[in-house]
Amino acid sequence: MTTTFGDHPHSAIIQVPTGDADGSKHQIPCTFESIHGKRMVLESPERLGISTAISVEYNDAMFLGEVIGCRRENEDTWQMIVNVEQILTGLQSLMALRAGLQGEQEPQPQQLDSSVSVGANRFRSNNLN
Repeated sequence: MTTTFGDHPHSAIIQVPTGDADGSKHQIPCTFESIHGKRMVLESPERLGISTAISVEYNDAMFLGEVIGCRRENEDTWQMIVNVEQILTGLQSLMALRAGLQGEQEPQPQQLDSSVSVGANRFRSNNLN
């Protein structure tokens, strides 16, 4: 699969673990340029080192992988190549479930039948290995 955006950049967010005990992450706005197979190309205002583990939030998906290449595009932009190891989709459903479980919003009553997915089955994980 190859997806290239060319003239129509798409905003995404890179998340890099800070290493702090609280599990916090440094967020970097970026542009999602293309994906070909397991290789994703991003443009970022910050340089990340080779082998840095990252997650990239784009649309309703999270891509998990590591930086395998980084080069300066111009004075304020770095092009990164990421080896994608896993893709999580359906994040909006997962966030709604989490909010309901944490009491952040009033959960809507559900009628359970065979057509309703419950819990973690609301999102898909695509392991690319």
